[in-house]
Amino acid sequence: MAQRESRAVSAPGPGGHGRGKFEKPQNARATLTRLLKYLGHYRSQLALIALGIIISALAGVVGTYFIKPIINDYVVPLIGQQHPDLTGLLRLILVLAAIYALGIGAAYLYQRLMINVSSGILLRLRTEMYEHMIRLPLRYHDSHGRGELMSRYSNDTDSLREMLSQGLPQLFNGLLTIISVFIMMLVLSP
Repeated sequence: MAQRESRAVSAPGPGGHGRGKFEKPQNARATLTRLLKYLGHYRSQLALIALGIIISALAGVVGTYFIKPIINDYVVPLIGQQHPDLTGLLRLILVLAAIYALGIGAAYLYQRLMINVSSGILLRLRTEMYEHMIRLPLRYHDSHGRGELMSRYSNDTDSLREMLSQGLPQLFNGLLTIISVFIMMLVLSP
């Protein structure tokens, strides 16, 4: 495993007391390249994740758009009628429910797949870290505290897992939703 280029940055310790240290990568591009190398082993699952994110975001936007015809075409005309015909309204509500169910299913799929991908990457990363650590000279272990080494194995890798399994999908879902809503707004009223 390549040696980690980093610099120590002061940060508040637990509870805001004292001064702790965490390492900030100096070369973000190299770090991102290494992360993409790990993600490359999961291309087919990442394609399904991207498809799930697209379906989920679009289902949310299209589902929201369907509220307009429900109110304008069915609810408002039915106000004041003695015996309203609700078949068209029920049909549109079923279509809306199907759209939202599709979005929920796609979101569930991409979240489960992303957990699988992030767990696989975490396993591979921890294995590489362990293999690297056992080849280090004894003086390295004498000069670094056990807590620091354990922090790398648990806290740092768990932060990476959180970012992969939740942060990235939410980022792409949010961006796609913003773009879809903006396009829908332009279509409705330029």
